Amino acid sequence: MSTFVSVINPVTGKTDWRLQNDDYDFHQEIARSAYADMLHDTERNQKYYAALRRAVGILRGRGERVHVLDIGTGTGLLSMMAATLGADQVTACEAFSPMAECARKGIQQNGFADKIKLIPKRSTEIVVGKDGDMDSRANILITEVFDTELIGEGGIGTFTHAHRELLQNDCIVVPSVANMYVQPVRSDMVRRWRDIQPIRIQGCDDIAPPDELTKCGGAPSLHDLQMDQIPRDQFETVSDPIRVFRFDFSGKTPLPFENQSQNVIKSQTSGQVDGVFMWWDLEMDTQGEIILSCAPSWAHPKIEELQWRDHWMQAIYYPSIPLEVNKGEEVKVISYHDEYSLWFEVAKGSSEKEDCHKEGGPVCSCGAHICFSRSRIGMMNDPIRRQIYQKVLQQNVTSDTTCLCLGDGNIMALVAARLGCKQVFSVETNPSTRKVMQSFIRKNGLEGVITVLTKDPETLTPTDFGDRKVDLVVGEPYFQSSVLPWHNISHWYSIEQLSSVLADEAKIFPAGMMIKAMAVEFTDLWKIRAPVGVCEGFNLQVFDDLIDRSSNVADENVEPQPLWEYPCTARSGIVDIYNFQYTSSWDKTAVTMTKTLNIKSEGPCNAVVLWADFDFGGNCGVSTGPRETPHVGKEVKWDFYTRQGVHLLKHPLTSGNIERGDNSVTQRAIHVTLNFKPKQGELEFTFKSES
Repeated sequence: MSTFVSVINPVTGKTDWRLQNDDYDFHQEIARSAYADMLHDTERNQKYYAALRRAVGILRGRGERVHVLDIGTGTGLLSMMAATLGADQVTACEAFSPMAECARKGIQQNGFADKIKLIPKRSTEIVVGKDGDMDSRANILITEVFDTELIGEGGIGTFTHAHRELLQNDCIVVPSVANMYVQPVRSDMVRRWRDIQPIRIQGCDDIAPPDELTKCGGAPSLHDLQMDQIPRDQFETVSDPIRVFRFDFSGKTPLPFENQSQNVIKSQTSGQVDGVFMWWDLEMDTQGEIILSCAPSWAHPKIEELQWRDHWMQAIYYPSIPLEVNKGEEVKVISYHDEYSLWFEVAKGSSEKEDCHKEGGPVCSCGAHICFSRSRIGMMNDPIRRQIYQKVLQQNVTSDTTCLCLGDGNIMALVAARLGCKQVFSVETNPSTRKVMQSFIRKNGLEGVITVLTKDPETLTPTDFGDRKVDLVVGEPYFQSSVLPWHNISHWYSIEQLSSVLADEAKIFPAGMMIKAMAVEFTDLWKIRAPVGVCEGFNLQVFDDLIDRSSNVADENVEPQPLWEYPCTARSGIVDIYNFQYTSSWDKTAVTMTKTLNIKSEGPCNAVVLWADFDFGGNCGVSTGPRETPHVGKEVKWDFYTRQGVHLLKHPLTSGNIERGDNSVTQRAIHVTLNFKPKQGELEFTFKSES
């Protein structure tokens, strides 16, 4: 069945009613889970298998009966490994009902139904005893309850409860230990993600950020990313990696629910400590010989074992106040964790600073880190974008200009006012972004120039503008409701709704938006949606079928991904899909347009990437796509601050021609069709391969 639900239309930014499958949320959770990525993580699978083999061997050597408990079994993979290794008893638990059912079917399909007992509960709900879920305590625990922060999925509580209620005193735990590492860095790129930097304007005073923003380390939200994709010339390490925490899962010592460590290092460089890189590793066996590391390449213990994975990445944390240090100076790195979160501070080695926001971690006091993502903050600091915006405004602002700024958290309003605009009207309908921009206006004394309008564009009247006609309309463009680059076409809708207040010769920037596409081969990203098939000798077709069904219900045809983190090679040239001209009269006629991407490079093609370029006139443009001109057969370098649209092909294509039965020859290609309904604000794509 389906029901009408209220959703935000990312194209118009307005609330729409959409007919949605009653089980949509259920299917979305399954389709967007990281199970497939984990199952493609060969190193993870093989090292869990190897460590489990050692654990079973140790107990056999002690003459003990082997009872394995698998907490959060997912597909049942680790339980089936235990059964294959000859465990006398295997108990698996899984609380997420669709995965529990998937595990049950998979266990049966692989012939282990009589060897594995599946309990569809949380481990904390399991009862041990004659009439309980388990008749006795287990002597091996195998589990994977980790995320990028290691402890974010509640691992501390899970291990603590298991040792207290479910495990024997001399049990073996796989993995046995986790080690957490940090590395302070100096980096302009990292600094751009931290907070909104001063805006330098030639010939004018700077736009200064409010004090509360410069002293705020941000909300305690995780900034996880593929750290190896940060160009090595974009950061400088302040020290070697430091081990700050060691989590002993064996039960020999209690796991602390809160802990703090302090490490003093000597700075290897002079400058500002802008961020703290973090990763961890697992000692899978009791001897600490089987190591599963999430370290980036420059810190990896065995570079030949470096494995791509998206379910465990690395993370950046931001000190509340960046620290200036000199080479050779002692620096104190203060680390803290509670049951679920981490945070870090830096201080002079001689500092008396002893805590690290111990009461609950950092809290955003400025508002910017709550309403803006790290990518958005980086976008606002991007020197290329700032240069383009300033150039456009310098060429079009005079002392008689009445300027209208559209978008959420639009820094162009601040620049226009500083350049001498007579009056600036900034439409800020989002309360959170409005609060941040108002703090910038007050800090820079621009209250008399900038008027913040809180109404939706369609409700604004000439009276709201003091009966002035607007000479200049600008936008970055950026809207909080946008998910994909072309969703920022909301700018176009707003211009149409405000046409009555625009002067006849009003200038509009951006003047248009071009949607572009290119066929590519992703090195690794394809794994997040690829079927697993057989994993370590176990048939997981049941899992593949489950994901496929849920994907058909919940997945969009194009999904957003920050592609600068995911290497790919161009397999076609760039093709212009459609050009939206904001300065033309608004045509409400539906548009259907098909363009072809011809596969020109040797090697497989497994995806189509789409993005938008925005025209700011005079050969100035802001691209959400490649940051350098791509060449067929070469790696593509993507914009650091936006997410592109990705369509992953279910069946990859290869280059070359197709010979038809009639002796004709057709080049392998992908046909991309855009369907746009302006009235409804619906912009969709379909894809058809020639193979």
